[in-house]
Amino acid sequence: MPFQIICRAGRESRRQIFLVVALLLASALEPTFCNAGNSPDVSAPVTVQQTPEAIELQNGLVRVTLGKKSKGVDSIHYFVSGREVEVSDGMHLDANREKDYDEESPKAAPLVRPFRQPATRLTVIREEPDIAEVAVIAEATPEFAFRTEEHWILRRGDPGFYTYAVFRHGPGMGAVSLVQARTVLGGMSGTNLFTHYVVDDQRMKRFPTGQILETLQDATDRYAEGGIYTKYDYCDFIANDLVYGMAGNGVGLWMILPGREYINGGPLHQELTVHKGLRGNGDTKGNILLWMFQGMHFGAGAIDLKAGETWSECFGPVFVYCNQGATVPAMWADAKARAKGEAAAWPYSFVSHPDYPLKRATISGSIHFPDGSKPRGAWVILAPPGTNDWCMSAGGYTFWTKTDDSGVFTIPNVRPGRYTLFVSGGNQFYDYRKDHIIVFNSDPMDLGALTWTPVTHGKTLWQVGIADRSTGEFKGGNDVRHFDNFLRYTNDFPDDVTFTIGHSQESRDWNFAQWGWYNKHPQWTIRFDEPKALSGNATLTLGVSASSARKVEVAVNGHPAGTVAMPKTGGAPYRSGGMDSQYHVYEVTFDASWIHAGTNELTLAIQGAKPVAEAQNALPGRIGAILYDAIRLEVE
Repeated sequence: MPFQIICRAGRESRRQIFLVVALLLASALEPTFCNAGNSPDVSAPVTVQQTPEAIELQNGLVRVTLGKKSKGVDSIHYFVSGREVEVSDGMHLDANREKDYDEESPKAAPLVRPFRQPATRLTVIREEPDIAEVAVIAEATPEFAFRTEEHWILRRGDPGFYTYAVFRHGPGMGAVSLVQARTVLGGMSGTNLFTHYVVDDQRMKRFPTGQILETLQDATDRYAEGGIYTKYDYCDFIANDLVYGMAGNGVGLWMILPGREYINGGPLHQELTVHKGLRGNGDTKGNILLWMFQGMHFGAGAIDLKAGETWSECFGPVFVYCNQGATVPAMWADAKARAKGEAAAWPYSFVSHPDYPLKRATISGSIHFPDGSKPRGAWVILAPPGTNDWCMSAGGYTFWTKTDDSGVFTIPNVRPGRYTLFVSGGNQFYDYRKDHIIVFNSDPMDLGALTWTPVTHGKTLWQVGIADRSTGEFKGGNDVRHFDNFLRYTNDFPDDVTFTIGHSQESRDWNFAQWGWYNKHPQWTIRFDEPKALSGNATLTLGVSASSARKVEVAVNGHPAGTVAMPKTGGAPYRSGGMDSQYHVYEVTFDASWIHAGTNELTLAIQGAKPVAEAQNALPGRIGAILYDAIRLEVE
């Protein structure tokens, strides 16, 4: 803030004047505080104040101002040791009806800007000493065929507030595809307040500052101070997305997602969390905290509705949490503890809305293979009815858990409704599926012992990787949140990949991504020994967790076995990911007599692969890649 120094007389010593200047300069460099008058009172009642311009919610810990003109959150203030800190200068909902960028040409201008539906009214729903609730209602328009509600709830004693949204579609509304819907919370500009973004224990880093030398792809910049920043390094799986946020100068601001049943794509969908980016006011230093409740990053699905189709969904609530602490790790530890408490309280008893049922059921059962073995750590998913691939589900509610070592599973807090049950993983390329799961009320439901019959093509000769939709067991697959993964390959595999069955190890000798360039050999090689020649049919099964629109040529001892055309599944290879939401299984059948006694070679070559280029002449989005989940060879 600008300041003035006024000297009235000449009796002040030069030293005193310098001291005043130093103090004023120090205060100017601190976060902007307002004098709150007294210390925070956790027992203070919730108050609602209305002016011609705004509705203000306050509980002695936080103050949320909702503008009657903007019909959204204009500012969030947090009381810190008797002072009031503005932690955000706005929070709004936006949605995209179409794809807002061209993934094939990341530097191209957006095709469709995020669309903000004009709200019609801002109204107080509840006003009590212990709780207050305000909602923004927006009716459907020809440009945006949804009736939407945004709710904000402030409770006594909470250093933060809850928010949720309800979307409705029905008679008189046109056909629509909802690609993206989210709330965007802007942290205070620059790093004067928030200096760090935090996604997990490993990704607790400073926001980048300084001059941008080069934009490499969308939201990916090279800085003069060194290093490359991309928001995709800070994506996370929905299964892990309980809490994330930003912190600095003794203050933290966190997004807590205790229930994620409403987010499309289930536990393995990956979404944006917190990042540095362009703000709506043109401020390129803005720090952004996102709540992505519908998105298509990494190839997830859209909500597609026909004209007049009746549909509704309640997104949230989430808790926007403020805290304070001496260090960023201390505030992160406190935020994690608060998030666990929020998860234990789900579903929230204080939320009163017909689209948010409080009576939920617990679904249990067990899964086993015909030989009696159990799939340990497999995903068990309840997806919307009629879903073909649970990772691509959208427009409904999805619940999940994992099996224990005995194949037993328990899914709590399931809404009444119809579902399709999937079990995924267990080293199986094809999921178990059971339709017509109907949850009537809150009574527990035991599905009993379920038998999962594997799809096989004879005797397994060998397998590389574990069929679980993940590349985590491969070299670099457990550490993919780096833009320059494609450059690491050139150092890790100077002679490209040759994997010898019985000797090589996945974590050391198989890279998580087969890039569309090579060092010496334009293919990857799998070597295996057979004691005698074979006959009949052989089947090579490829489970692919991500691909960038490439074709893979398969050969066995020099015999072309087939070419597999792989459509683009999402952005994992060039967006710091190890898998996409879309998952594909391919089977290549060939004459088993091509396998002879002794050492054999099976090769996988990306069609059109090129020799390694200089880093400045190659980007991961241009060279493409295949990310294998697992590869299995079977013979009748």
